[in-house]
Amino acid sequence: MAIRWGAGMWQLPPRQLVEIIQLCERLGYDQFWHANHKLDRDMTVGLTLAAVNSQRLQLGPFVADPYVIHPAMTAAMVATLDELSGGRAVLVLGAGMMGFRAMGFERRKPLAAVAEAIEVIRRLWAGETVTLAGEVIQVKEARLGFPARPDIPIIVAARGDRMFRLAGRLADGAMISTYATPAGVQHALDQISQGAQEAGRSPESVTAILRVDCCINDDERAARAAVKPIIAGSLGSSYPDRAFVEAVGLTVPAELEAIIREGDEERIWAAASLVPDEFVEQFAWTGPAEQVAAQVAQVVDLGLTHITILPTPPEAVRPTLNAFAREVIPKFSQT
Repeated sequence: MAIRWGAGMWQLPPRQLVEIIQLCERLGYDQFWHANHKLDRDMTVGLTLAAVNSQRLQLGPFVADPYVIHPAMTAAMVATLDELSGGRAVLVLGAGMMGFRAMGFERRKPLAAVAEAIEVIRRLWAGETVTLAGEVIQVKEARLGFPARPDIPIIVAARGDRMFRLAGRLADGAMISTYATPAGVQHALDQISQGAQEAGRSPESVTAILRVDCCINDDERAARAAVKPIIAGSLGSSYPDRAFVEAVGLTVPAELEAIIREGDEERIWAAASLVPDEFVEQFAWTGPAEQVAAQVAQVVDLGLTHITILPTPPEAVRPTLNAFAREVIPKFSQT
């Protein structure tokens, strides 16, 4: 089966974002996911630009969380995006990464929050009037003011085992975030499959999208350095859960863990130099194009049909998008 290739994208200045959207479509990417770091350039504006400046790309948030924006409003936003784009919207839903503290939001009970958000959003898209007194989400007689496509796909973004299993139980798909090697990816696939089986679903009915941070650069040292901040951020947002790290035989260095424990997001990102190279090897694809292609080949052998890269760093996305499309993807055109 042919692989569908995606590009996750940072919150770029609008004019630059439009150029990148058009580039992704020209290069043959199939999916475009717009980042949602709080207090950065607005995700909904970025997705609107993506809808009006592309013709075939599937589009979605990267990710919508159930805390900062109420799930009922997310339902309205994604349904509007679907209407604008001619049925190309996909909702990627997750517990979110960073930025909550600045606005006083607590990332509490993420499993319950995501499960309740899925229920609310699906029922609203189905045209129901929804009331829910959940553990996290509260809705009272909510109803969309316009008809929505009821089967817009909901993908749960995850790196933790319990969230993978939730995706297998409840969602149309799971976006595997962080893992980049066969051992990690297979671990995630096993968790998704377990969740599906617990719900009496076929694991094949749950689409797995692998999302990997990527920097293609002939200078391997520079490429590794480029992805370390986002790895540090992932470790920070997942604290204290370390199951995804332990699953691939790693341990967070004590000095880095101490900084993460303090919860200061700027300090966590600034501590990127403390991320060991072994973490880069497990959680990112970096180096010359040939080397990245070899890394991709290892996970393709697991039967993946959807692969998305997040080109890093944000100020240099174009070279990685170009190199990946022209030197990596063609090697798998017959896969």
